[in-house]
Amino acid sequence: MRHRGRAVGLHEDRARTTAMRGFLTVRGADAMPERFRAIAALPTVVWKGRTLYTIRCQGDFGQGPHAVNVPESLLWALMSLEGFHCAYHR
Repeated sequence: MRHRGRAVGLHEDRARTTAMRGFLTVRGADAMPERFRAIAALPTVVWKGRTLYTIRCQGDFGQGPHAVNVPESLLWALMSLEGFHCAYHR
């Protein structure tokens, strides 16, 4: 039997809250409104009833820069939305 991993966990709300707390600790309250605006400006897709945000992977080999759909918790965990690399480009 093959294991099928999850792209979006069942507890996305908890993961988002934890990531937002970490963002607040590291970047401070002044950066929160800017990140809220940046996330709201991203295009969205609905996948299996969950909202995912489209962000650009900045990979410099293979297929190069490309769009990736990620949950909101990942957007809060990133230090910068401009320097994102997907799992295939790490």
